[in-house]
Amino acid sequence: MEITDVSATKIGSESWGEFVEFPLVTVLSKYDEYNNATGDNPDARRDWMGPVGDVVVEVETDAGITGVGHGNWATGAIETIVDETLSKLVVGEDPSERERLWDIMYRATIPFGRKGAAVEAISAVDLALWDIAGKEADKPVYELLGGPTTDEIPCYASNLHPVDMETLAEEAQEYAEAGFDAMKLRFRHGPEAGRAGMKENEEIVRTVREAVGDEIEIAADAYMGWTVKYAKRMLDRLGKYDMAWVEEPVIPDDIDGYAEIREAAPMPISGGEHEFTRWGHKELLEREAVDILQPDVHRCGGLTELLRIDAMASAHDVPVIPHTGTNPHLHFIAASTNAPMAEYFPIPQWYQDRQEEKDSTYADAIYANPPDAEDGAVPLPDGVGLSSELNREAIEHYAVE
Repeated sequence: MEITDVSATKIGSESWGEFVEFPLVTVLSKYDEYNNATGDNPDARRDWMGPVGDVVVEVETDAGITGVGHGNWATGAIETIVDETLSKLVVGEDPSERERLWDIMYRATIPFGRKGAAVEAISAVDLALWDIAGKEADKPVYELLGGPTTDEIPCYASNLHPVDMETLAEEAQEYAEAGFDAMKLRFRHGPEAGRAGMKENEEIVRTVREAVGDEIEIAADAYMGWTVKYAKRMLDRLGKYDMAWVEEPVIPDDIDGYAEIREAAPMPISGGEHEFTRWGHKELLEREAVDILQPDVHRCGGLTELLRIDAMASAHDVPVIPHTGTNPHLHFIAASTNAPMAEYFPIPQWYQDRQEEKDSTYADAIYANPPDAEDGAVPLPDGVGLSSELNREAIEHYAVE
C-alpha cells in the first residue's frame, strides 16, 4: 500500500461553541484586555484562541483507505506545514512504516519545530497512519496496541464552569447523579485579582465540594494562569477540600516552578497538556514536577509518541490521564494499564437551554461519532481504525478558508 495524497482542512474555533468565552483564568489573564474574568471584553479568549480551532488531516492510499487525524490551534500553521513539508515526505511511502515516517517528519521539521505547530502537524499525520492501519486490519486500533485492558473507560466530567454559584452547584449535582465519580472545575482568577480573587476561587471549590459530598473526586484547572508564589498560597487554602489534582498552575516551561509547587501542595499537581514529544515529558518526569501526566495525542506527536510517553510515565509510577477524551485517546486508554480514566465533556443543561434560545446547537464538531458516557463511563470505541468517521456537514460549516 502507498500513500497517494495528504490534505488538511482548517476548522474555526466557533466549532467549540461559547465555552471559549467563559470568564476563566488563563495564561493571558495578567493582561486586562485578554482577561474576560475581570475585563469588559467577553470575546477576550476568542481573540487569541481563534480563528482556527482544529486542522483535520486526511491521508489517502492507493488501496482506497483514507486515514483521519487532527491537530489543534496554531492558526493555520499546521495546514501550511502539512501541505508544504509533511505531505512531500510521506506521499509515495508505505503508511505502515509509522516509526520510520515519524522520525523523518520530526527530523525534517527540527529547524522550525521540536514543539508547537510542527509537532501538532506530525501528530495529525501520525494519527491518520494509525487509522489506516486499523482500517486495513479491519480492527479497532486498541486491538493493534495489545488489546483492551478494560471493558469500559471511566471518565471524569470536565465541563464545570463558574457561571454562578447556584448553577455551578446544580451542574455538579447533575454529574454526580449521572454516575460520574470525578469532575473538574475551572478557576476564575489569578494573581491579578488579588485576595478577592483568591476568595472567589476558594468559593468555587467549596461550592462543588458541598454540592457533591465527600465521595466524589474534584479536580481543578488553572490553565497556566498563576505564578509559583500565588499557586502556593492558593493551594494551601484549598488543602481542606481533598482535591484529586490541580492542573497547569504555571506556564509549561517553568518546570522548576512546577516542582516547587508540587513539593508544597497538599494535593497532586498535573500537567503536560501543552508539552511536546517524549523529550518534553521526560523532563517533567525526571524532575518530579507532576503527579499526573496529561499529554494530548493531537499535540504531543500522535499515538506513536504517546505510547513512548506512557511507557516512560509508567516507569516513573506516574499515571497518564490525557487531555480531552477524543476517540484516539479512548483507543490509547483502552490498551494502557497506566491510564485510569478519560476526560469527558458533558453538555450542561443550562448551556443546552441557552443554545435552544439561540436556535443553534453545540458542535464539538469534527467527528460523527463522539463518545457518549453512561454511569460515568464510555464503552470501548466502535468501528475499525480510530473510530474517526468525520462529520462532513459540520466540517463544511466550520471550515476556514
